[in-house]
Amino acid sequence: MRVNHERLEYIDGAGQEQVIELKECARNWVRWHDNHRQEFVLLPGASEADALIENARCVGQRGALDDPPWAELMNERKTRFEFESYEALYRELLGPLSRAGWGTFDTN
Repeated sequence: MRVNHERLEYIDGAGQEQVIELKECARNWVRWHDNHRQEFVLLPGASEADALIENARCVGQRGALDDPPWAELMNERKTRFEFESYEALYRELLGPLSRAGWGTFDTN
């Protein structure tokens, strides 16, 4: 798996190279979030402007404490990755996404 500022590249279960465009994921996340706005509560001290800024860089959601830990990107296919551990999720995907300027929403 490789992550840069524009995309995530990976090999799927069939051995094929796949690419996920992260800007597409962010647009889809914002659209989805806006349609489900009533299900979200701002954190204490956060403003609506803070939430808009964070959502603009969000590319999906994660269940880091689930078994197995997972992350699902908001591309058209909603690609879901599962990991063997919490540490692997952060090392292999969430850390590289963060360094590239992207984030995910924590469902736990």
